[in-house]
Order: sequence, then structure tokens, then C-alpha cells
Amino acid sequence: MKKLILFIAVCFCATSLFAQTAEEFKNTGNDALRSKDYKTALTNLESYVAAIDTVDKPVVYNLGVAAYKTKDYAKSEKYFNQSIENDYKKFNSYQYLSNSLKKQKKNDEMIATLKKGIEACPTKNKKLKASLAKEYFGSAQKANNFEKSEGLYKKAAEIESKYKETALLALGQLYYNKGAEFWPANQDKAKSYFEKSTNTLNDVLKMNPGRKEASDLIATIKGLVK
Repeated sequence: MKKLILFIAVCFCATSLFAQTAEEFKNTGNDALRSKDYKTALTNLESYVAAIDTVDKPVVYNLGVAAYKTKDYAKSEKYFNQSIENDYKKFNSYQYLSNSLKKQKKNDEMIATLKKGIEACPTKNKKLKASLAKEYFGSAQKANNFEKSEGLYKKAAEIESKYKETALLALGQLYYNKGAEFWPANQDKAKSYFEKSTNTLNDVLKMNPGRKEASDLIATIKGLVK
């Protein structure tokens, strides 16, 4: 009987010590995170998660932040996916996740993540929309053919973000440049693109009447097509 009581006591002490150690990992990790010692934070918080049986939503999110700050983008992707599944700080989690995917050059996954984030956070998705529009705009500038650039600029312009006006201006310039390729050898073809350019640039001026690049380009087109 004494041996049984002793065994139970030892187990109880071991369990208490284990729990205390797990809590220490958590506290040390969170303190390190606040001090911007992200490597220490990542190590300790991972030890904490390994020592518990339940899901600690804030710690999973903090692990994602620590991993991102240490440039361990694969781990960051893992933890922010978990954070989204946990329905914890979803907007920030989607933003971090998309950035982690971009750092890994997973551009298709990044775009899909931004779209999901915009849909999942309808009242707080301004930055996600801006990130998606910026991605489309940047890809349009790098595209090596007219059709691809046109499609990407249109996608960027369809999103209500701070890049909408700039995307429309770039699209208007793109149409003008295409028209100029046909001028004056094929004036009908050129005029069709000049018309698209003018319409797009007028949309820019509706948003910002003082946008000189748009008004100047419209004037250039009018000077050609008399």
C-alpha cells in the first residue's frame, strides 16, 4: 500500500513538473517575441506546443510570426494555415500567409490565398485587396505580350484599392502604345485601340480630374486622329 501511495505521489510530482516546464516554455517564448528575439521565441514556443495536448490558438499565431521574422517561410506557412483553421486573427493570418507564399515564389498559391482572405474577411480586407491588385499590376508590367498585360491590368483595375487608378492609367497607356504600332499604316486598327485608350483614360479622370498623364495622352490621341 505504501509503495502504491509513493508511486502515485511520484507520478503527481512528475506531472506537475511537466506542466510547469511547458508553461515556462510558453512564457519564455512570448517574452522573447515581445523582445523581438524571434529565434528564441520560435524554439521555446515549439517546445511548448510539443508538450501540450490542446490547441493554443494565440501561440500558434505567435509561432507563425516568429517563423516569418526568422525567414523560415515554410514554417510560417504551416503555422498561419493552422491559425486560419483555428479562426484566429484571420485577416492578419491571411496577410502573413500570402507574404510567406510570395517569399517562397509560390505565386499561384499566394493569389489564391489573397482571394480566400478577401472573401473570408469581408469587413476587413482593404490591405488584402491592395496586395492582390499590386500583384496583378506588377505581373502586368513584367508580362511579355499585350494580351497578358491587358488581362492583368484589368484584374488590378477591377479591385477597389489604391492601385485602381494607376492600373487604369497603365491600361490606357497600353492601348495607346498598341494603337501607335498600327499608325498610320492601318488607321482603322489604330483608331480602335486609341478609342479604348481614350475611354480608359476618361475613367482615370473621373477618379482624379487632375491626373495630367491621362489628360495629356488624350490630347495626344486627339492630335493624331483629326
